[in-house]
Amino acid sequence: MKSIKTIAIALLSATILISCGGETTKESAENTEAVKETCTYTYVSDSTTLKWTAYKFTKRAGVSGTFNHIAVNNTITAENPFDVLVGADFSIHTPSVNSGNAERDPKLVKFFFEQLADTEIIKGKIVSVNGAEAVVTITMNGKSVDVVGKVTVEANKVSLSTSVDMADFEGLGAIESLHEVCAAKHTDEDGESILWPDVDIIVSTVLKKECK
Repeated sequence: MKSIKTIAIALLSATILISCGGETTKESAENTEAVKETCTYTYVSDSTTLKWTAYKFTKRAGVSGTFNHIAVNNTITAENPFDVLVGADFSIHTPSVNSGNAERDPKLVKFFFEQLADTEIIKGKIVSVNGAEAVVTITMNGKSVDVVGKVTVEANKVSLSTSVDMADFEGLGAIESLHEVCAAKHTDEDGESILWPDVDIIVSTVLKKECK
């Protein structure tokens, strides 16, 4: 009789434990579902900045600047921050070039950009973003070239760094035109006068995050 009583108590205890355990699991699932949220990202209008760095001298001393007028269109709202920018196109107004030197800027316009076809606008489109890498099509001097860049994310800011070679855009004539008028400025202590054909670019854009 004692054994039957012991078994009955054990079965009752197990039933209570199973019942309590089931309720806890259900409540935990409901709480997990309750705190789950959906976030979307949107491009912040007029937030895009571009920094370019050209190089002179044998030792490749950098000269940097930006453009005051850049337009970005065809962005979307998406849960993945990179998807916001895929398919977006941009245009750069070259007369707005700003190197921080009022004497240099008119020369950049006249002796470089005006030597290119479609001189006032550089166009581009973001083809893809895959992890830390992006492909951007840049159209300049009548040539469209796919350029690969590195993507980084810091808080709500997405940045793309890449390099363009003017030889790829058949733009060496424009490089030479600028070099001729600025030869003295491009001559270092070694007596060599050099303006390199490659330009490094960093483009940064801010995204707005909203969660529900």
